[in-house]
Amino acid sequence: MTLQHFELIQTMSHSIYYGRVSTSEQNIRQQQEEARTLGCNNAYFDEGVSGYHVSPSERREWQKVMAALRAGDTLYVRWLDRISRRYDELHATMQELMKRGVTVHCTMNGMYFDGASDNPIAKATRDAILAFMAAQGEMDYLNRKEMQRRGIELAKQEKRYNGRPKIISDSAVASWRVESGASIKATAEHFAISESSVKRAMSSVKKSV
Repeated sequence: MTLQHFELIQTMSHSIYYGRVSTSEQNIRQQQEEARTLGCNNAYFDEGVSGYHVSPSERREWQKVMAALRAGDTLYVRWLDRISRRYDELHATMQELMKRGVTVHCTMNGMYFDGASDNPIAKATRDAILAFMAAQGEMDYLNRKEMQRRGIELAKQEKRYNGRPKIISDSAVASWRVESGASIKATAEHFAISESSVKRAMSSVKKSV
């Protein structure tokens, strides 16, 4: 790539934001506000769409993202699990973005993945981190569902189950915060819940230990 070609790509590049929430009970407004703060005029949001059960290629707004992205563009997401919670799907999608020369920024922790790099060591490091984060995203989802299932079974045994349980368990919130080293605010944004809910979850788990 010549210097002139690179400068042309940089001049023509633009920023795109993608947001997603799994249920209608979750709040997409935080991600919409973040897109505005970042100055992303091109922002796309899938609402009420599971990151585990619905592949990126089947989502209307993600299809628009892929149609808009070009080499040199930057894609902002809150966390990689907004793209997918399945290892294979996230890995394949991210590899496609890297091949296109797109840079993906995770706003939760400032991590970025540079698809324009041609340094083999940098690419190997990038791909290793991507693989780990993809696996973590799927395991986080599966662990949360398993804890929810166990909670329902226990409640039924104790004859106190009377309806739909909490969508997100206290232990899932606490575990993610500890593992990610995230603040209460960041944890609340990640799960699309209030900061007081995060505090209650941390307190509940601490009491049960």
